[in-house]
Amino acid sequence: MAVIGYARISDDDPAPDRQQAVLEAAACERIYIDRATGRRERQPFLVDALTSLRDGDVFVVTRLDRLGGSVAALLDLVAGLDDRGVAFRSLDDGIDEIGPWGRFFFRTASALAGHERSLDAEAGLAATRRRREAREAMSRSRQTLSSRRLRIARVLLADDMPMRDVARHLDVPERVLRRGLEGREADQ
Repeated sequence: MAVIGYARISDDDPAPDRQQAVLEAAACERIYIDRATGRRERQPFLVDALTSLRDGDVFVVTRLDRLGGSVAALLDLVAGLDDRGVAFRSLDDGIDEIGPWGRFFFRTASALAGHERSLDAEAGLAATRRRREAREAMSRSRQTLSSRRLRIARVLLADDMPMRDVARHLDVPERVLRRGLEGREADQ
């Protein structure tokens, strides 16, 4: 079992050696350090640290935000470690996956992140459906009525059927029916 530490030190960090000292105090055998200011900057030593981990090892960081990325990415990273048999510790955050509470925390957080992803996917599908329905409604509103359907509409209107019922019978919006009737009357 090896204890591997990782630190990301920012250029504007007031105490750049603090993370390394804390990781050394946590008995880390190897410490990988990236010097990156932004969360989105490349972290080549994080990749090296993760690659070096084996079943039974412990991966240690001082704080979760040192890993960068989103909550979902963090949970995916920890789930990947768990799948490989690697325990995770975040010292300042008090997270120790070696114990039952740490495992419970990350499994619960992973389940919540999965639930959030499924809700996002459902919201995306609903938005797509709304856009498609809006396009279909627009195309229906641009419809024109054939002379046959207009003759049917005139017969139904002459029999005192209300305009909205005639439009519903012909499966067109009422404004399309009105426009069709007005256009044909102007032509005649």
